[in-house]
Amino acid sequence: MTGTSQGNAHPEPASTLPHNTTLDSSPSTPHAPVSDDEWAHAVQQATENVTRIETLNRTSNQRGNSWSLPIPDSTYSRTPTWTSRTHWQHQVRTLLNSPTGTKLCTTHTISTEAVFAVAVIHASHAESATGRSVTASRETIARRAGVSTSTVKRARRVLTALGVAVELVRGRYLSRLEAMAAESHHGRRQFRAASTWSLTTPRTIATTVTPPFTKPRKPSRATLRTNAYRSNTTTRNHPQSGTRDPLSPSGGFALKALTFKISPTRAQAHAGKTTHQPTTTPRPIHLQRAAAELIAHAPALKPAGHIGTICDTLQQSGIDTIRWTGHDIAHELTTDTQQRGWTWPNHISRPSEFLRWRMTQLDWAVSSPTERRLEHDRFRRSEQSQRRAEFRKRDASRATETTRIEIVRTFRASQTPVRRVPPTTTRSISLGGRTN
Repeated sequence: MTGTSQGNAHPEPASTLPHNTTLDSSPSTPHAPVSDDEWAHAVQQATENVTRIETLNRTSNQRGNSWSLPIPDSTYSRTPTWTSRTHWQHQVRTLLNSPTGTKLCTTHTISTEAVFAVAVIHASHAESATGRSVTASRETIARRAGVSTSTVKRARRVLTALGVAVELVRGRYLSRLEAMAAESHHGRRQFRAASTWSLTTPRTIATTVTPPFTKPRKPSRATLRTNAYRSNTTTRNHPQSGTRDPLSPSGGFALKALTFKISPTRAQAHAGKTTHQPTTTPRPIHLQRAAAELIAHAPALKPAGHIGTICDTLQQSGIDTIRWTGHDIAHELTTDTQQRGWTWPNHISRPSEFLRWRMTQLDWAVSSPTERRLEHDRFRRSEQSQRRAEFRKRDASRATETTRIEIVRTFRASQTPVRRVPPTTTRSISLGGRTN
C-alpha cells in the first residue's frame, strides 16, 4: 500500500549489506605490495568515512539502543505535533468510536480494541513533548500489544487513514555507511532499520474532539485545615482599604501565598528530597514482637508511655529475642517467682525498672522453653520414625513368612498323590529246600 511500510522495500538494485573484500581472496594468494600513495589514499578514505559517520549520527539525532533512519529536511515542518499523550489517546478513542472509525476498522478487518491497543504502544514509544520518533519495529509493537504482526500493519493503516499517525521514513536495509554508523552508535551490527512514525493531532481533530473532562480533585482534610489556619492567622497590619491592588502589602494574602510556594521546604519536596532525615535506626522486629508478647502475658509490665521502653530494657539486658520469645520470658519470670514464693504485684509504678531488676536475676544463656520444646518434638519425631521403620520391617518379614507357607501349600496341593501298595507276603526259601 502506498504511503505505508507495507509497500515495497527500498528500491536499491544491489545488496547494501557490509561486504568484506578481504574474505574473497584465497589465503594462498600472495598479497601485492602496497605503495605509499595507495596507503595514503586508503587512510584518507577511512578518515573521510569516520567523519561522515560522526556527522550522520550527530545530525540524525540518534537515541536508544537501535539506529533509526535520518529524517529528510523540512519533513517535521509539514507534520504537526500532538497536544499530549493523554489527549492523543483520547482523540484516537473518540475517532475509533465514530462512524468513520468503525467503517475503517470494518474495511481493514480489525477491531477497534486492537487498533487502540496498538495506538497506546505507539504512544509509549513517542517523545512526550512532540509525539515523534516512534522507531520501534512491528515485531516489538506486536509483542507488547499482544497482537500479531499483521494486526499491527492493519492498525497502522487505520491510524494513517484517521490522520493521527504519519510514516516519515519507510523501513529498509541499511547501506554500508549507515551500517557502520549504526555499529558506531550502539556497538553491534545492524542491517535493517524500522520505519519512523510521528503521532500527530491535526487542527481539525484538535477543534472537533473535546479534551477529556478531568474531575476536580477534592481537597483533603489536611488541606482544608491548613487553609482554615492560614485564613485565621492572616492579619491586616496596614489600615489601607481591602479593595486595593492584589500586590499591595495591605492584602497580605499574595505575599504569604508566594512565601509558601517558593519556600525551600516545598522546593526540596518537589525535587524528591526528604526534609526530615531519620535520626535513629528502627528496632528489630523480633525485639518489638518479644516486648508485645511479654506485655500480653504479663499485663503488670505494661508501661504508661511508649512500648519502646520495654524494648530498650530487653535489649540492655542482653537477652537474645530471636531465641527467647515474649511468652518464654513471661513463663520464665513466672516460674522464678513461684520458686521464690513470691507473687506478681497488681500494680507496678515503674515497669521498665522492675523488669530490668528481674532480668538481672536470671540466666538467659540457657535454652529457652521454645527451644526445649522444639528439641523434644524433634526427638519424639525421630522415635516415631524409628518405630514406624521397625513396624514396616516386621510386617515385611511376616509377609515373607506367610508367602513362603502359602507357596509350599500351593505346591503340595498341585502334586499328584502317590498310590500306596500294601505289602505282599513272601516266602523265604532256605538252603535246604524247606519253606518256613
